[in-house]
Amino acid sequence: MVIKRYGKSSASLLLQKTSFFDANELHVKKQREIAVIYRKQPRRASCKNCDARLGLNYDFIKDEIEYMFCNHCHHLNGKYEDTDEFCKVLYTADLGLDYAENYKAEDMASYNYRVASIYLPKAEFLYSSLLDNNINPHKLKYFDFGAGSGYFVAALKKVGLKYAYGTEVSRTQADFGNVMIGEKCLTVHKLEESIKILRETTSQIVSMIGVLEHMQYPRKALRQLKNNDNVRFLYISVPVFSLSVYLEILSPEIFHRQLGGAHTHLYTKESLSHLCQEFGFDITAEWWFGTDTVDLYRSIMLALEKTRSSKRLTEKWRQDFISVIDAVQLEMDKRHLSSEVHMLLKKPNL
Repeated sequence: MVIKRYGKSSASLLLQKTSFFDANELHVKKQREIAVIYRKQPRRASCKNCDARLGLNYDFIKDEIEYMFCNHCHHLNGKYEDTDEFCKVLYTADLGLDYAENYKAEDMASYNYRVASIYLPKAEFLYSSLLDNNINPHKLKYFDFGAGSGYFVAALKKVGLKYAYGTEVSRTQADFGNVMIGEKCLTVHKLEESIKILRETTSQIVSMIGVLEHMQYPRKALRQLKNNDNVRFLYISVPVFSLSVYLEILSPEIFHRQLGGAHTHLYTKESLSHLCQEFGFDITAEWWFGTDTVDLYRSIMLALEKTRSSKRLTEKWRQDFISVIDAVQLEMDKRHLSSEVHMLLKKPNL
């Protein structure tokens, strides 16, 4: 039986992502700079998810980039490859300082708030899902691949899981996370070492929170995890094609949070099912929640501000929609139409 959970409060996101409202033009500028680099890469010939040959017809264009759904697994693919050059510019240039800007916390209080409001619910979901599988979470080792500043590792430790560690390509983020956590539980690896690390990990639980979609070779990574006898569970969080993308197609002057920048492809319910079936993972727990209604709220709010609408009207929009934002999102989540999903995958016969 698959454990299913839906919905999550948007309050912490609205509090922490104020720059998406206050600095929209700056985010759009960075988004377009990355798009220019991405458009210079070779054409993507095969689906990022299933490796099937991609056709030449596209489904839509955004930031002058063509996107198409795979005819085989229904994964959404951007037109160009995630080359070595593209990945290094995004993640490791200047020791990863630019990318780290997206995930920084200014001080210990901000760091701990982010851990508690965003990452602790993820850790608790993993913890409870393992219990539902008759697994004692405290007897396992946890390895967070692409750990960033260690927010999820910190959350795992807060629920009492001592053997939690992570690795990250950005030294800036790893060093910062170790200081915030108070122990050296984050290490740094090179991009080209990713596959080797997954092949050799001795941890029973590997987590990739917002990481699989950033990997240059996600299929190679999954194959190594499948063949690594130490690994028993894989915990992933990935972005999903949803209402947010439709909003982005229609709103070129609003920052594109879902599909753009480092997100060159997106999962769908169908492509995730195909992935699990191909690599031999059983879905044991799912948590669907999204930020689509937050993106809708933000898109309309910023569009109103660009018109000659009164402050009274924008305030009315804020008050009216905030009162229903979570309820509307929950209905979408229940139908698997949300922008994000967490999944606990296990190897068969466990």
